[in-house]
Amino acid sequence: MTRMRYPQATPTVFSGAKAFVEQYGVTVWCELCDTVTPGQWFHVTSTARQLDCLRRYRKPERYLQAVLKAVIADFEERPDAYERRPPVQIKGLRMTEAKV
Repeated sequence: MTRMRYPQATPTVFSGAKAFVEQYGVTVWCELCDTVTPGQWFHVTSTARQLDCLRRYRKPERYLQAVLKAVIADFEERPDAYERRPPVQIKGLRMTEAKV
């Protein structure tokens, strides 16, 4: 199974974020991309609660935020891997909204 990169520069959301993102990040990202409409803003908290892969977690938004932050950090480190187009954008300091 493919592991998601968790660059050193990724802001830490919670102590187990790196291990979670490396192990489950690809699953979360794929389900997110299947759930939301590309190019449209979505509410991070309510979307996290809709994702089957995050249902068993308390505060699933923390796990989704960890994945989004890792993707953003990876883009900043390796923009050529993303054809120089950010795979995700966020709104607000608390990452209340995002779009893919």
